[in-house]
Amino acid sequence: MKIRDLETFVWVVRLGSFTEAAHKLNLSQPAVSMRIRELENGLGLDLLDRRHKTFQLTAKGRELMDSAIKIITEWNEAQLRLGASSAVSGRVRLGVTETVALTWLPDFVARLNKDYPGIVLELDVGLTQSVWDDLEAGRIDLALLPGPAHGPGLITIPLGKIHYTWMASPRLGIPSETRSPKDLQAWPIVTLSRESNLYDVIEQWFRRGNAESRRVDACNSLGVVARLTAAGLGISLLPPSIYSQEVADGHLSIIDVSPAIEPLEFVAVYRQRRGAVLEPIVAEVARGISTFEGAMDPGEPRP
Repeated sequence: MKIRDLETFVWVVRLGSFTEAAHKLNLSQPAVSMRIRELENGLGLDLLDRRHKTFQLTAKGRELMDSAIKIITEWNEAQLRLGASSAVSGRVRLGVTETVALTWLPDFVARLNKDYPGIVLELDVGLTQSVWDDLEAGRIDLALLPGPAHGPGLITIPLGKIHYTWMASPRLGIPSETRSPKDLQAWPIVTLSRESNLYDVIEQWFRRGNAESRRVDACNSLGVVARLTAAGLGISLLPPSIYSQEVADGHLSIIDVSPAIEPLEFVAVYRQRRGAVLEPIVAEVARGISTFEGAMDPGEPRP
């Protein structure tokens, strides 16, 4: 009996499909079928009842499932304790929002590839709500997105906070003195669509100031928002840490406002699952690489 065969069995059962398990393990479907058959032959037992349209676990298969999870968990934990990170392998479906993609995502992927070469990332960049939807539906294993994140069975790892501020093209001639929500309500807003938490942040900021935005032009790309803003088509909420060069070059200017926009907290989120090893590893690597403020405790050395 091989660990890889047990792992394949666990993923076939969890995902309910040989095809999905093959994708998760970066294998062909025949390879997955062969591993299950080798496991059954080695044990001299039928673990899956294939007489139905969709397979079902036999009584012995249900009994093995709990033992298999325990064995795999202990094996992976032993490898990590012994420093054998290169032996840890598998595929992680990762969903991230664009703010992460535009900042430290490349460094994160590089570090993960270096420290855990056996972990394969399947990346998807989307807006906040779509990433949440994918996590809830099981289409991704781990999400890096704005928090806070609460809910039964959710594990969250803080990734720090990032500041946003109002910006505009200098050509709009917005006065340099401090602006209130009522002062800015006359200007058109360019921002991400309702699927992004930035849309809600903007609505709440105006609402707290007893004001209402004049018009909101929305799209699904922060980069497009910045370009439209630099073209003088409206004002937008952007992170200075990403667009500092555009500010320095005079394409964008920061609008001094009161009240200030509260920084956005980012988190890594995954579902609690017995035997889960890859998700915690990837989340901790993200925490160590994140350049957002407060991602790590003061004085804690970065890996």
